[in-house]
Amino acid sequence: MSFISKLTSKATSAIPQQLSLKEPLPNRIIGKSGFMQMGATFHEPRTNSAQEIFDSITLLAKKEETKNKNITAELIKYAKESLGIDLEKESKNSTIFDTVMRIFQSSAEKFRNLGRRFTPEEQKMADKLNHFKRLGVDAKIAELKSNEIQEFLANAGSMPQRHLSLAQDVIDLSNTHAFINNEIFPSVNFNTIGVSNRSNKQTTLMGYLLNLLPKISKENPRAVDLAEAVVTHTDDANSKFFLSRFLETAPNAPEQAKLTEKLIPTFAKDTLKGMPSMDLGRNCKENIFLNLITHLCSKDSKPENLKILDELLKMTDKISKKTNPAINIDDIRLGDTNVIRRNMDAMPYLLENAEAQGKNVDASGFLTKNVNLE
Repeated sequence: MSFISKLTSKATSAIPQQLSLKEPLPNRIIGKSGFMQMGATFHEPRTNSAQEIFDSITLLAKKEETKNKNITAELIKYAKESLGIDLEKESKNSTIFDTVMRIFQSSAEKFRNLGRRFTPEEQKMADKLNHFKRLGVDAKIAELKSNEIQEFLANAGSMPQRHLSLAQDVIDLSNTHAFINNEIFPSVNFNTIGVSNRSNKQTTLMGYLLNLLPKISKENPRAVDLAEAVVTHTDDANSKFFLSRFLETAPNAPEQAKLTEKLIPTFAKDTLKGMPSMDLGRNCKENIFLNLITHLCSKDSKPENLKILDELLKMTDKISKKTNPAINIDDIRLGDTNVIRRNMDAMPYLLENAEAQGKNVDASGFLTKNVNLE
C-alpha cells in the first residue's frame, strides 16, 4: 500500500480529562452470531452523541497503550527465559521493536545457511524465534495504534457524529478478523504496518485512514457519509477493502454522493453474495462493488438519472422475480435524461411481459435507446 499523508506528532490536548464512558462503545461490525457475516449485511447505526463516540475512541487509544505495555512486558520475559536474551540491555541504542527484528533476522539468516532440514532442537529454536518476532510485531502495532488514535483525536475538531462513528468503525475493523482474506491480503488488514512516503514514519493502515478522515470530513463530507453507509450495509471484509481504496480518492460530488447513498443497500445485496473473495484482483466482487459506487457518485453522473436508476431498481425488485433484466449502469447514469424518463413509462409493461415469458431483457438498452426487444 502507498501511504502519502504526513503524520503529525503525538498530541493529547484534545483528549478530555473526564470521560463519560467506562468502556468503549460496542463494535457494531461484529455479528451477533459466532459465524462470520458474509456479503451484504446490516449493522445498526450508532445513535450515541458525538462526545460519547469521541470518549469511546479515547478509551480505545488507552486500551492499545495498555496492550503495548502488557505485550512488551511479556516479550522481555519471553526473551530472557526462552532465548537467554536481555532485551532491555540489547535495546539501549535502538527501540525494542528494531532490536527484536535485528535479532530475528540475524538468527533467520543462520538457519537459512544450514542448507539442510532442521533437527528437532533446531526446529524448537526456530519456533521460539518466530514467537519472539510475533510478540515484537504485536507490541509495535499496539504502540502505533495508540499514538495514531490520539493523533486523530487531536485533529478531529468538530467532526459530526456520523463521521466520528466511521472513525470508530475504522478502529473496530482493525480489531476484527475476516475468515479468509484479512491475513492473506495485507491490503485489507488494518494492522498492516507501512511507511508514509512523505514523513518516512511507520504507520498502520488503520492510522493512515484515520489521518485522512478529518480533512475529508471538512472538504468532502458527503463522501464520508457514503463510506459510512457502505460499512453499515456490508461485511467487515468488504468494508476494509472499500475504505482502504475509496477514502483517499473519493469524487467530490455532493449531490451525486447523496443520491448514490440511497442505492448502496441494493447494490450491496446484489453484488456481494457469498463468501469473501479469495482473490482480491480487479475482477473480484469487492472491486466490482467499489468501482460501481465510485462511478455512480462521480461528477459526470446526472443526478436526475440516479433518481431514475433508484426507481428502476425498485421496479425490477418488485416485478422481476424469475428473470434478471440487464442494467448497464454507465448507460443510465450518463444517458439522455429526457429519453430515459420518457421510456420509463413503458418499463413496467416490458418487465411484466418478460417475466411472463421467462425472458431476460436489456432494460438499460430500452431506456436509453428504446431498442426493439422482440
